[in-house]
Parts: sequence; C-alpha cells; structure tokens
Amino acid sequence: MDAENEPPGGLNMAERIRRLANGRSTLDVAQFQFIGIAEIRARYGERWREKHERVVTAARYFISRRISPDDVLIAGADGFLLVFGNFTGYVAEAAARQISKDLNTFFLGDPDLDDMQIVSQHHAMSLEDFSQVFSALMAEARATARTELPREQPMATIPMGYIPLWDAQHGALATQFISPLDPATGFPLVWDNQSHRHAAMDERKLKDSERDMRALYAGGGRAVVGVAVHVSTLNTPHSLSTIVQTMAKFDRNLSRYRVLRVSCVEPGYPRIYLQDAMRAVRPHVGRIAIGLNWNEPDIGGVLKLQPAAVGFSVPTTALVNPGVKAEVYARIAAAVEQARATGVMVSVEGDLHAEHAARFVRDGVNFLCSPRLWPVRAKLAPAEMWPVARLEAMVRAADAA
Repeated sequence: MDAENEPPGGLNMAERIRRLANGRSTLDVAQFQFIGIAEIRARYGERWREKHERVVTAARYFISRRISPDDVLIAGADGFLLVFGNFTGYVAEAAARQISKDLNTFFLGDPDLDDMQIVSQHHAMSLEDFSQVFSALMAEARATARTELPREQPMATIPMGYIPLWDAQHGALATQFISPLDPATGFPLVWDNQSHRHAAMDERKLKDSERDMRALYAGGGRAVVGVAVHVSTLNTPHSLSTIVQTMAKFDRNLSRYRVLRVSCVEPGYPRIYLQDAMRAVRPHVGRIAIGLNWNEPDIGGVLKLQPAAVGFSVPTTALVNPGVKAEVYARIAAAVEQARATGVMVSVEGDLHAEHAARFVRDGVNFLCSPRLWPVRAKLAPAEMWPVARLEAMVRAADAA
C-alpha cells in the first residue's frame, strides 16, 4: 500500500550516501551480480535488450520492497549495489544473503526469468574506498536516470491493480488497496519522489477506485476499497484541496466501504499536520488509516488523532537477523496493545513469509498485506474467505521443507 515510498527529503544519491557515512568509519555495502551474464546476453542476441529491461525492472522492484527507506539502491548493467542505512557487519551480510536467496527463488518461479541467477557479496569500506571502487557504477546510474527521464510514461497509460489486505480475525480478503502497476512486471509501481507526481497519482487512484467501486457494487459484488494518499499530497494546500474536491463527488452511499490511508509518514512527522489533513478529508470517507514506519517512536501521539487503523511497513531486511526481528515483533506487539486500548486496529505490510504472518496474528495484528502470500490483483474483485487455517497449513509446510 505504501509502494510510493521515497528517499527522505528527496536527496540525490551521492548526498544520501555521504550522509549515511557521516560519523561512521565504514559503509556496509551489498553487491548483487548476475551470474553468467555474458553467456546469457550472447544467447539472446537482439532480444537481450528487452530481456535485460524486464530482469532489471523485476529485480529492482523485488529488492526495493525488501529494504529500509534509509538504504540506497543503485542499479547497474550487471547487477545492483545496496548501501545499508542502519545494518552493519554480520547483520548486513545476513540481510544481503536473504535478499539474493529470495530473489533467486522468485526468478525460478517465473518462466521468463528462470535462467537468471544472482549472487551477493558484502563489503565494509570507507567512503573514500567506496567512491574509488564504485565511481563508474555511480556515473552509470546518473547517466541512466538522465536518459530515462524524457521517456517517462504518461500517467494515463499506467495500469492499475489492487493489493489485497487480509483480515486475520475474520479470515477474509475483504479490503483491497488500489495501486499503479509496472506494465512490464504487473507488480505495484514504486512511484517517484516528486511531490507533484504523488499528488497527480493520488488523484488518479481516487478517481479510478471510485469508478471500479461503483461498478462492483452495481453488479452485486462487495469489497472495502482503500486508497493510499501520500502524506506530502495532504500537506500542500493546493493538492489537499484537489483531493477534497475529488472525494466530494464520490457516491456517499458507498463512503462507509472506503478507507483512505495517509501513507509514508516518517517517524516524528508533526502531528498537527496529520490532524489538519484528517479533518479536511474525514467528511468524505468512512475510515482513515495512517501508514507508519515500524520504528515510529510515538505511537501514542498518532493514536490520539483517532484513526480507524495504523499500519506498519516492515522491510524484509528487518526480519532477517534474530535480534532485529525480535525488536520488530516487540515494537508491533506493544503498538497492538496501545491501539487496542483506544479501539484502533493495526495492520502490517511487507514481503512477509508465512511464519512472519502467523507471529503477527498471534500478537493480535488485525490486518496483513504481503504479495508473497496474497498476490496483487489485476482488477477489483469481490471479498472472499481466506481462513487462518490456510496460513497455519503454509507454516507447517514451510517447517517440513
């Protein structure tokens, strides 16, 4: 639902890396390289460009959805470079190994990508060594960004789909969040970090979801429909006004079946801004949720705003190391207890394995979202039952394997 996550402050790549190195003697870097790329390139010949574009798009999406917003991901011709924002030492190494393992499993499950394999290497190096070793890759990434900018796809041509949200307590896929999809992969599109682009896409998501919702209900189908609106959209008077005007035209009879999620709220984001935005949109939507980082330090301050739900985005890297994973579980379990006392529900999203989802269910999380367990849908579909017994069976199968 928060597929539009952006780098903090919109800083350029080099500046973000310099800031990561501030006060640290070393940077922890994971290098992901395709195996046998020269042979594969030769085998495809003239078709290689199309193949390479699909592989890179899929891998970039896969990795970007499994890392923290503080991490920096750089794409190159033969792989990717990941500079960790918080992980160091063996924790960073374990995270890199898990990402490459999961990515290779993903490749094997796709007939168009199953001849691709990737290997990871972990490096701890100074900023000076990093600049010397990877300067060519940085220059390549900047040049690629410049050449691709004019080819930006018109927003009207970007396909839309729906991300299911599993109701753990009722065992149902009853809520679906609309999302732009990558035309090449069908995955949710990682939207760029320019505020005006967020605002335009948020407006389109609202309009398209209203159209799809009216059609679904007119045909006898039922589902709760969600729209994640970027916090920057609601923090700008002009774009907030556009959002409110758009929602004012919605079918009021369907308002109680809608959820608006204020997404990408960084830790410590001013509560007064959230309060003002929620006050403006509340007359037009049944429920308002707030999307938070899993390490948000002030859950109580968010709960005072009386949202219907709070949601936590958890990168896969945070669930690799036992120590960090224990902290994630503890923080979210504590948030569940706080939220329960105020009547607020809790959701967790990320590339969750069955074992992660089962743990969150045991800790009282109300809703879960994971493309691994509940794949993205090409269109809005009626709610369906998805019992918790199915998740328990998946956990047993994974343990047996």
